[in-house]
Amino acid sequence: MAKENNQTERTNGWAENKQLVLHRLKEIEYEARSIEKRVCRLEKDMAIHASQTRVVAGVIGAITGLIPALLSIWMASRM
Repeated sequence: MAKENNQTERTNGWAENKQLVLHRLKEIEYEARSIEKRVCRLEKDMAIHASQTRVVAGVIGAITGLIPALLSIWMASRM
């Protein structure tokens, strides 16, 4: 029975194809991990940029709110 199985594998080429398939699966796994690492880096970069945007927006909001307050103080002191 074992000889028949070996003979069948040799005749249809599955033994060789099996090695090629396994090699390609390992390549695909490596590529998927590489893509996953890049996605993680992009997520971190996006989080950093989002927090920086919040800080800048807060500073701009503070300055924008401060201008009318300073103008009203200045106008009140002139009267």
